Amino acid sequence: MTVTAPAPDLAGPPSDDPTDRPPAERRSIWPRLRADLRLASRQVRRGWASSLLVVTLVALPMTLVAGGIVFAVSHVPTTEETLTAELGQADSWVAVVYGPDPSLRQYLDDPSWWEIDRDDMTGIPANAEQPMPESAAPLLPAGLDLMEIGFAAVTAETAGGTGSLAAVIGEAWDPALDGRFELHDGRAPRGSGEAMVSPGALERLGATIGDDLVLTEPAASFTITGVMTQAEDPDAAEVVFLPATASLRALQVDVTSTRWFLPEWSPTADDMAELNSEGLVVLDRQLYANPGAGAAPGSSAASVWSIVAIVAAAAAFSGYLVVLLAGAAFSVSARRQQRALAVAASVGAGRGDVFRIVLLQGTVLGLVGGVIGSGLGIGLGILFLHLLDDGSAAAFWGLHVPWPALVGVVAFAAIVGTLAALMPARAATRGEVIAALRGARRPVRVRTDRPLWGSLLLAIGIGVTAASGTVLATVEPIEGGSPHPLWVAGIIGIIAGPLLLQVGVIFAGHWLLTLLALVLSRLGLAPRIAARDAAANPGRIVPAFAAIAAVAFLSSAALGGVAVGFGAAERGWFYQAPLGSVALMASLGEADDRGAQLTAGEERARALLARTDPAAVALVRTQGWPGTYDESGLLRNPDVTVISPALQDYVDCADAAVGNANCVPAGAAAAGYHHALAVVDDADLAAALGVAVPSSARAAFRDGAAIVTDTRFLTDDGLVEVATVTAEQVDGSWDAATVQTRGDRSLEVVDLQTPVALPWGVIVSPQTAERLGVGYGGFTLVAAYDQPLSVTALDRLRAEAEAASRMNPDVYIWPQLESGPSAPAGWLWLILGATSVLVVAASAVALGLARVERRPDDATLAAVGGSRRLRRGIALWQALVITGLGTVTGAVAGILPVWGVVLASGNSYNPPQLTDLPWAWLALLAVGLPLAIAIVSWLVPPRHPDLTRRTAIA
Repeated sequence: MTVTAPAPDLAGPPSDDPTDRPPAERRSIWPRLRADLRLASRQVRRGWASSLLVVTLVALPMTLVAGGIVFAVSHVPTTEETLTAELGQADSWVAVVYGPDPSLRQYLDDPSWWEIDRDDMTGIPANAEQPMPESAAPLLPAGLDLMEIGFAAVTAETAGGTGSLAAVIGEAWDPALDGRFELHDGRAPRGSGEAMVSPGALERLGATIGDDLVLTEPAASFTITGVMTQAEDPDAAEVVFLPATASLRALQVDVTSTRWFLPEWSPTADDMAELNSEGLVVLDRQLYANPGAGAAPGSSAASVWSIVAIVAAAAAFSGYLVVLLAGAAFSVSARRQQRALAVAASVGAGRGDVFRIVLLQGTVLGLVGGVIGSGLGIGLGILFLHLLDDGSAAAFWGLHVPWPALVGVVAFAAIVGTLAALMPARAATRGEVIAALRGARRPVRVRTDRPLWGSLLLAIGIGVTAASGTVLATVEPIEGGSPHPLWVAGIIGIIAGPLLLQVGVIFAGHWLLTLLALVLSRLGLAPRIAARDAAANPGRIVPAFAAIAAVAFLSSAALGGVAVGFGAAERGWFYQAPLGSVALMASLGEADDRGAQLTAGEERARALLARTDPAAVALVRTQGWPGTYDESGLLRNPDVTVISPALQDYVDCADAAVGNANCVPAGAAAAGYHHALAVVDDADLAAALGVAVPSSARAAFRDGAAIVTDTRFLTDDGLVEVATVTAEQVDGSWDAATVQTRGDRSLEVVDLQTPVALPWGVIVSPQTAERLGVGYGGFTLVAAYDQPLSVTALDRLRAEAEAASRMNPDVYIWPQLESGPSAPAGWLWLILGATSVLVVAASAVALGLARVERRPDDATLAAVGGSRRLRRGIALWQALVITGLGTVTGAVAGILPVWGVVLASGNSYNPPQLTDLPWAWLALLAVGLPLAIAIVSWLVPPRHPDLTRRTAIA
């Protein structure tokens, strides 16, 4: 039988890749995707340890992002929550804000935002200003049920003496206001002799329910029947809720602080327009919920978009870190799957299938991590809402769970997991099947283009940063009333330059590791093995130190920004007295007999301070302002004189660049610092200056020398120039040509430095003041204490000083405890602590992966006689290489934006300075943190080596 053989297929055997088949034979991709997903799921379950690590890396930041979303959205009230906090159960409230004006109009959903017609050029109201209505009640329709609630201040007897408390006057406990005011304990008052207080006021009074509330201003007494708060106040707010008696209503001197609540009346749009024209604004429940064209522009969208921007920035940074760290984990996992992937390839899986198997592992793990993180984030948000709830409605409006946003978090986590597996998946397709089956690994080589691209980005980043810094230092920020384009470009460049520098380090990371290996190889066996291992495994090392560098960059920038900000605040702090002292300041009214005023005021002030038991009290006399004015604002006594020290170290506004807020007119420098001259007796110097004064300095001071606490008053010869100027010169123009000083004199200066810059830049003795012709118009008593004055004692002193000033208005007295500016140490430690947590976490991942992947090498070392000490040393040097390279790179790059901010702020008032950088904290970040991690890594013992023999397929 004859059989005809088929014609040979010249095109070759059919390809396994579906993309190579003719269009008619191309099969659906979905079966392959399902098979790839099934294999990916099996590999996820088989490598459960690495899968758990990746899920944890994804879930932790997603927990923070989801928790932040829940926390932030719960601080944005719903319409009903806002109305309850404002109205309680009432339909509307009315308030007086202005005199009758036909052009007055308000926004329906923001009654505090109201406008009137004004002249475009001058801003003067288009209509003549009319007096405000004394009450809103006569302007409302007759027969309405009105509830008047006023707000004022009262003075009451407290646990420490007397103190000022906020007061709500009216029946705030009425059921119609439930929600605006909330009863927490006790019962509502039933008569004019009963009242309620807030939790903070109850503690301040040192009272309990049933005790008496005794007011001293006005004089009245009430029985405390309950504890109440108003919606906008925290529990710590000190408020008393009083009945509407005639004496208490008299305290409501400001009609704008009163609300008239209407339980059952809602105005129409025409009613509201009529009330607006009478100087009233209205918050109505129905109109607020449906404002239509009367809505305030962007009032609610702004807060939502600010939340979106903050969350997006946090999510982007978190995603970046997860991609790097999880990518390192996937790199190790993919190498451990080489044999399994090779088996799949040997039975028909193409390169595309291998790529999808690894990539889908990232998708699956990212999805799981996102679901877990979102669930934990809801709990975290609830926890922090309760922990940070201070009792005010704005602190915790209610639990708002934005489910669409959380679904977005899960989707974002899946994308992050997929991106983390992208590079390992790409690397998995490059292996050879036979070599993978027998366990062979090709040596890692440095690609020639990576160092070039990395070096190029490094050079560009440094160049952009340097150029931007030069621009910020030389270009004026304002040109023609608008920001200079080059200055704006400099701001952008000073931020973009360090970022490019970091990206360059990542691209050139493998090359840097090889260079580092050459250096460390000369230091011993342990650093040589550790450095070569890092260079041989860039897939897990480079992402790890890149993540650490990113965290260190933000930390360094934050540390520098906080430090220079606090440094500028400290230099600009206006000290009223030495640290820990109390300054009791006094100013005089326009009376004829100022000497008698000063004597009487000093006696009262000393009597007040004596009750606080000070260790010493110093009297500092000042000139005050001797000028008096008539009803039209003209100076009555232009020829009265004051003694003014001349400012020497300043920038003349005539020569300064436009926009320089640090300049001083020459005339002001010569004649405008009379307030900086003070007179102190030599016996009071120690208390007034806050420093011990040697006997030689006292003697020179008595002989006519001045003590200078502000070096700007010193001439080049170390003297102080003082001049006699008239009130007209000081009160008039600061043009240097109009300032004609007479009797210029120079004073020797005592060699004495004060701990802080005091408001009295130049201090002279009474004898010197008499010789100069100094007149007195005010004084300050400085009280020094062995122990800091308690809050209760200071509260009592303030209340007594206020009462004394009301009784004697010719001399107004007010105390101030000088505690100095806030110290930055707390914020710096907080930033460094948060950074440490992130760096330790990233290092733990990288070092844990290194130990897992080094197990065969550890076994080989142990088999050839490698000691446990050697393997500990390798772990130490691995930690130093990974963590140290990241922290040093990030810390150095993070200083550059701070440098740019300093340059950009050069013309501002009291600009920050680079000398304020926290070098100690930066050293802890760059050097101390890697050393601590390396020591811990050395202390953790290496795993007992597995000495089983490995076989290879020939």
